[in-house]
Amino acid sequence: ANGKVFCAGGDLTSAYTFVALGHWSFGASYYRKEFCLDYLLATYKKPSLVILNGNVMGGGVGISIHSTFRIVTENTVFAMPEVLIGLFPDVGASYFLSRLPGFFGEYIGLTGARLNGVEMLAFGLGTHFISSE
Repeated sequence: ANGKVFCAGGDLTSAYTFVALGHWSFGASYYRKEFCLDYLLATYKKPSLVILNGNVMGGGVGISIHSTFRIVTENTVFAMPEVLIGLFPDVGASYFLSRLPGFFGEYIGLTGARLNGVEMLAFGLGTHFISSE
């Protein structure tokens, strides 16, 4: 976990290119696999732990948000950037964003706002904070 990125999200460029060329099955297969993995992780019964040291974007959110322990650092940057190109927040975001306090989930889902580790803790997206050192 010494890199700058936990997960930058899915490869939307490749998915778009294949779909634009008429290869719809690639796009369908790509998202089916991604969403099945997200569901598996969301329903997994054993405790799990992720260290979110760096960017946690889009698909990276989907594979980490349901972990029992979501450890953030001073380097953590969380976002759902797909909304900035006109897509809706996917990877189960309608479930976990709608459960954040107030209208904060709606704000993230509509703006693609970036959060740091402390903000993730404050709104329940992170569970613990450690130094990246």
